[in-house]
Amino acid sequence: MFLDGTVDPARAPRAAGPSAARDLNTARVVDVVRRDGPITQADLIRRSGLSRPTVGAIVRDLLHRQVVVEAGPDPSVRNGRPGSLLAFNPKCATVGVIRLLPKWMDLWIGDCEGRVLGHARRRSPATTSQRLDDLAGALTRSAVELDVPRPSSVAILLAGRADPVSGMCFGAALAARPVPLMELEQRLDTAVTVLNPTAAAALGVARTGRYADALVVFLDHGIGAGIVSGGRALTGGSGGAGELGHCRLPGVDRLCQCGARGCLETVAAGWFLRERAREIIGSRSRIPRTLAGLERLGHPELDGVLNSAARQLGLGASWLVNSLDPRVVLLGGTPFAAGAGRFLETFADSVREHSFRDRGRELIIDFAEQTADVDGAIQIALDRLALHRH
Repeated sequence: MFLDGTVDPARAPRAAGPSAARDLNTARVVDVVRRDGPITQADLIRRSGLSRPTVGAIVRDLLHRQVVVEAGPDPSVRNGRPGSLLAFNPKCATVGVIRLLPKWMDLWIGDCEGRVLGHARRRSPATTSQRLDDLAGALTRSAVELDVPRPSSVAILLAGRADPVSGMCFGAALAARPVPLMELEQRLDTAVTVLNPTAAAALGVARTGRYADALVVFLDHGIGAGIVSGGRALTGGSGGAGELGHCRLPGVDRLCQCGARGCLETVAAGWFLRERAREIIGSRSRIPRTLAGLERLGHPELDGVLNSAARQLGLGASWLVNSLDPRVVLLGGTPFAAGAGRFLETFADSVREHSFRDRGRELIIDFAEQTADVDGAIQIALDRLALHRH
């Protein structure tokens, strides 16, 4: 299953037919119960926009699977026999989030209220097949250690793209060959959603409800942009929207990890900044893993590199500010970028300098939550949870 660029599970692309319609309606009902419950069935019918027979059939199925539970009588009924309130059952299942990187794999398990229950980091085995088998085992072991059900829905954060037509997933962490979504689901033995980390970060921001129109400049090993417009996270046709890091800069000829020359990543990405730090302070020195750590070194030459990177990144972000007209620009969404105050200040100055803004309208620029991508991925996994039939 692929994120289609919205935060509404009822808009997820699926095969046509009665089964697809039933799954879409189920997702809608669960979303209303989880968001507004405890709720009466009458209110559920009204808020979901579905017919009474449809809601009744879905509720019976959800009660049977214990996704929804009865939460006592309706207190608003004064005469006659009151109906039961319906509530989402946070203990019905767990969800997983997997961040696939070329050398590392991160795994989170969350409950049905979106709380992270546990986190593990593992080195990536040599092949994609070994990697997926290792993850499948890690999902089971983590669930046993936490004494919770094994995740029934998993969101994979993959720096790459997913083709919703062919069902193929592409990314450096999957080695040289694309991998069918079906293989991911079979290897992990669970329902799988694949999404780009930048889309997940935007979704995490959108789900807070604080910002209806925001730009998330995702800075980690690479660079991306997450876009929230009208309260929805946008990802494009194959999940690849916001590839800010691979926009070309005039006058830059450095080779990028993607194979092209002159990409924004070659002057501002985490991989570039750590490479330059190693060149400047020596390969034998311990290189900090975060941007704030690089700032704390206080090395004049390295400070110049960081300042230039922040200005170039701000220039790139200004193109999206002019195109998308966000009210807020959030930097980071990753532990790598969190807390780098001087970098944020220079970045903000550059964005404002190069952006066209109406007078009197302030553009808010701040750090994104460093767990934004994981928060968004957990929400997507939860949206898909009700569609997975045990």
